Amino acid sequence: MDYQLITHISLVVVGFLALAMMLRHDMVMLQQQDCSNKKFMAWLHDSDETYSGKRILPMAALVACASTYARESWMVVALIAIAILALAITMMFSKKAKRLKLSPRAIITIIIVLAIVAACGASLFTAKFTLEAGMFMLLLASFSYVLLLGANWIVGLFSKKNHNKTQSINQDEEI
Repeated sequence: MDYQLITHISLVVVGFLALAMMLRHDMVMLQQQDCSNKKFMAWLHDSDETYSGKRILPMAALVACASTYARESWMVVALIAIAILALAITMMFSKKAKRLKLSPRAIITIIIVLAIVAACGASLFTAKFTLEAGMFMLLLASFSYVLLLGANWIVGLFSKKNHNKTQSINQDEEI
């Protein structure tokens, strides 16, 4: 039985679960900031969210995965996966967790984020669940707010464009 492969797969799965919990938290906070990237960035800066424990733990796990110990021993990777799983479970059952309102904008933003993750991770995942694939998921979990801001910006481009077209049509009708 190849324990190393099993631990690498579990690290990818647990990293994806942590990414999903981080994205849920970030999406709720983005919605509280009226889906404004500028207000969300101000909130990130004011709340010190960028260096909170839930962002530092995946970064520390990422550094630990880069060590020679993780490359030589499957037990180190298993311990890292357990730590990230504990983070994801803690975030899942946190009493502070607010419900995500699934507005059309939120759904489109989440779809774009998942498409970005799939596009970026496709080359790593086709290379047979290596340690690098798990490290990539930890990196994305650490910087999930960057993915969300990018996807929200893309959604904003299309919604402003449609909003401007609607305004110009209404102005033409008034004349």
